[in-house]
Amino acid sequence: MRQSLGLFLFAAMASVLAMQASAKVEFMKVLPEGADGHRETIIIKNNGDDPVDMKGWSIVDTSKPAANSYYFGGDDAAFKPKAVKWCANWTELAPEQEFTLKPFKRDRFSELFEPCGFRFNLGFDGTLELRNAQKQAVDRVSWTSAKPGMAVYRMGTQFVPFQENQDLKTSIKSAPVLGIFAKALHSTGILDKYLKQGNAIKFEEDSWMDKQLNRMGQGGKTYYKGPWTVFAPSDEAFREFMKEMGWYGMTLTEEELLAMPELEDILLYHIVLGQQWSSSVKNATGLMSMKDGAEVAVFHGEGGEFYVHDDCVDRPSPDNFGCEMQAEWKKCNEDWVQDEGLFSGRPLGYCERSCGRCTCEGDQCGRADVYDIPSSNGVLHVVDKVMYPAPHYEKPALQWRTKEEMQAELDGGATPSTGQQ
Repeated sequence: MRQSLGLFLFAAMASVLAMQASAKVEFMKVLPEGADGHRETIIIKNNGDDPVDMKGWSIVDTSKPAANSYYFGGDDAAFKPKAVKWCANWTELAPEQEFTLKPFKRDRFSELFEPCGFRFNLGFDGTLELRNAQKQAVDRVSWTSAKPGMAVYRMGTQFVPFQENQDLKTSIKSAPVLGIFAKALHSTGILDKYLKQGNAIKFEEDSWMDKQLNRMGQGGKTYYKGPWTVFAPSDEAFREFMKEMGWYGMTLTEEELLAMPELEDILLYHIVLGQQWSSSVKNATGLMSMKDGAEVAVFHGEGGEFYVHDDCVDRPSPDNFGCEMQAEWKKCNEDWVQDEGLFSGRPLGYCERSCGRCTCEGDQCGRADVYDIPSSNGVLHVVDKVMYPAPHYEKPALQWRTKEEMQAELDGGATPSTGQQ
């Protein structure tokens, strides 16, 4: 309880103020106190549509009596702007581009060499202002009671603390916006079984998980201990879900939520195999969840947004090669693929995800408000929607083969195999 109260106070004090409505360059993350080899960090991002010339811009620590400033393009030990050749490329910020700033380190022979870093300590408490070339404040972030390894991330119009580089269990339990998710995971036993560092789950030979791990090059074992990717619904997402699931306009209580017979399946659908960073997942990729391998489809928006879709799945094509190959062969527009559910049982036909027939219009998708929170056994993304498990379709054995094995069969030089090692 004491830890939860401390985190709540930390979250309450971690705030962001938009000083100008037109400002598009914003703080995205601050790690005030590094830990476990990770250094203090400031990340800013251009969330606008146009590039921004950062010459003359600065970051000022207004919480200290001394003048602590960082100038884009270079500064000196007296915290005054001074052009530095190493820092010339730190002045043009393209749309959706991020700058990650670390503490200044002059020694060019050190692995920590950082000639364009900031020269002041962030510390236990702090307030940073981002100022434009006219010295006008365009964004601000404040924090207090920062613990080592705890970073504050932008989440809409506020900043929220998350514990980095601990196991997923710790990161979820300590996050002030994931309270309901943590309770649900604990009540079903999933929190310890899957997300606690070092714990391993056993799976059956020839199961979907065995086949997928073989395809990922991790075959030959019957236990898996991670890494995992967790799409964690925020408390606000759960409150909306509880409202939708209530009868006659009533909202489910937390007790009723935790008593839902399908709760475990819902939670398992939010956990997928592997460590899936937002930047490494291609658009319209289907990630296999721990709910029997049911797909979670991932999409990227035009403005860099990161989305998840819970009803965009590939009904396997009725052949030996599968949807990815059919899409590559440009078969998506053929009548047998777009059968409108006649044989596929899906309104969009076979291979709807691989053929690009799903969209994130309206409220079909959940958006990741915060993403890429690192943990010691995976990665955490915070989403604004509780997803309901998508239908799971078992792929025929021959469709588990690698692309190379399928191509070898087409070339007439290999006997079809099941892809098992």
